[in-house]
Amino acid sequence: MPDAAYSIALICGLLVFSQLSPGPDVFLVFRTALARGARGGIAVGCGISLGFLIQAAVACYAGAWVMQQSWSLYMLWAAAVWLLYLAWKIFPKKWQGDEPNFVQQQTLLPYLSLLLQGFLCNILNPKCMLFILTLSAGSLQQYAGCVWYAPVLMVALTLSGMLGWCMWSALLQLPPLRDCYVKNTKTIDALFALLLALFAILLLLP
Repeated sequence: MPDAAYSIALICGLLVFSQLSPGPDVFLVFRTALARGARGGIAVGCGISLGFLIQAAVACYAGAWVMQQSWSLYMLWAAAVWLLYLAWKIFPKKWQGDEPNFVQQQTLLPYLSLLLQGFLCNILNPKCMLFILTLSAGSLQQYAGCVWYAPVLMVALTLSGMLGWCMWSALLQLPPLRDCYVKNTKTIDALFALLLALFAILLLLP
């Protein structure tokens, strides 16, 4: 059905552009890509995409039911705790000192660890599922008779999200952006940390 395929393409396009809006996933990918290069950002983005695949599967098949359960509150608490921990890890411990040694940091945090950070950042954010539902609930209802629609949408959302993270991570390697980050590393990290803490607080609000 051409209309169904068009709706999937539209939803995926909206997802890629939504990655520029403020959120824990965006801040983590952008900070990592600026500090550790495109590969670091892509590693985090791949981890986010793995979590997103699970979120998309739940959203496409049982998202509304999950968020109506009483135990979904514990998911929000877990997400808030993780984001606060991430904010604490990012916040600069000292404002004075040498410029950060990104090579040394990369050695301490290999790509697998960055991938795991991305996965946890996404999977512990139940509002991501609500976002997916917001994008796709109407189409899922409209094409409920197409047995292929939900699984294809789930895979398409995951792949387009991963493509988006790769694209933004590569664009952030432009010299002006990287130079700006190196000069203002501690200030930017502090801002990222405060924003993540804010999102943790917002998760606990109705």
